Amino acid sequence: MHASQLAQIGSWIAIHAPNLIFGGGEPQELVAVDYWVHSKARLQRWVTSLKMFQADFDSPSGAHDPWPAMEVVIEEIFVSEFLTRIWSAAVLAHDSYRESDELFGVAHSVHISHIEARNRAMRILLAQQGTNEVAFERLNRIRQKTERWTDVFLAMVPDEKIARTFAFDANRVSDFQEENQFHPNDGLFRRQQILLASFSAELRKPCSRWAANPDLNRQIASSLMNCFPADRFDSLGLPKAFGMVLLEKSHDDTQALVSTLLELDQIS
Repeated sequence: MHASQLAQIGSWIAIHAPNLIFGGGEPQELVAVDYWVHSKARLQRWVTSLKMFQADFDSPSGAHDPWPAMEVVIEEIFVSEFLTRIWSAAVLAHDSYRESDELFGVAHSVHISHIEARNRAMRILLAQQGTNEVAFERLNRIRQKTERWTDVFLAMVPDEKIARTFAFDANRVSDFQEENQFHPNDGLFRRQQILLASFSAELRKPCSRWAANPDLNRQIASSLMNCFPADRFDSLGLPKAFGMVLLEKSHDDTQALVSTLLELDQIS
């Protein structure tokens, strides 16, 4: 799974955050732990990769160019931060509404670690800008677009104070929330659908076809999906990436059931 697909899932979560925050079902704590485990594994891979890239730049070799691999990793760090911030805001709003701390602790840990990885990536990019201006400009455009879109969708989180906490530009979130308040329910729905389509189209343009950690991205998506009650998926519009996760989860559940039945048959 590519980071751009994670971002699409993040945009869906932002729009449907009230289902998580105010819904009757209780998210599973173990699911939140799964998100932490897979996110921490991905963060560790990022840090290891960035250290290798830094070593490559410190001891340059004409036969090896670290930029192609580094582009893929840093792009994933930048783009996937959209989901990290959206999810952190949604679960903090959830815990605040329920006067609990069941979800935010692990989400906050991932958020802080993601910022550290992003800062490390930015330091390398700025230091090596002169060695590949084209790649630097592409990644910088992705960073700027991701930041702006993050603030657009954070404005969908019901609690403005919490949304501003996770914004790149808190004033921008407030401006977007003010715009949303001028739309009646039907108008807001149409506005959200337009934003989803525009975000999906714009996000795909500058992104590479490669993912640095497709396996962990998929596991992160699955863990977040499981935080929403199953009935939330019956009539809501889902991004293609989310649909694939649901399909894969269904297939995995079927395989697990078949395996269990075979084991029981052998025992009997």
